[in-house]
Amino acid sequence: MSGATDRPLSAADLYHTGIVVPDVDEWKARLTEVAGYRWTETMYAELPVRLADGERVLSLRYAYSLDAPHIELVQEIPGTPWTAAEHIATHHLGYFCDDIPATSKRLVEAGFALEACAVIDGEPSIFAYHLAPSGLRVEIVDRARMPDFAAYLRSKTPQRTPQRTPQQTPQ
Repeated sequence: MSGATDRPLSAADLYHTGIVVPDVDEWKARLTEVAGYRWTETMYAELPVRLADGERVLSLRYAYSLDAPHIELVQEIPGTPWTAAEHIATHHLGYFCDDIPATSKRLVEAGFALEACAVIDGEPSIFAYHLAPSGLRVEIVDRARMPDFAAYLRSKTPQRTPQRTPQQTPQ
């Protein structure tokens, strides 16, 4: 493929790096302690997912860093593509796209095998994971689900009650 419009992905659409971890909440705390990251709440989703061995419902647990470049921590699900490496490493690069089925097809044509995708009404939807022969994994996510990523992150951020100082305490 020659022109920029012929490419299945755009560098400008890269919005997160995903890391699969044994425990999302533990790793949120560790990365906050080490690097000062702030996080969304830990989110949950039960979705039908098509895998190499068939379709099944999976319970996904994940959180995004509020600080850019964004990190997505994903809870390990043994026996699926969301299995943590022995030494935690980058799991995937996440890109927004406008058409999951079409982009997925173009990635397959470019040599990135379809590894897993959410399925709605029998069709790939919401997200899809593709794996290159080298092991590089990319996730494509339907841009329409998060058209304003900053607003999405704010909506998933726990609201903290301000702590009162002794001078603010009512008498």
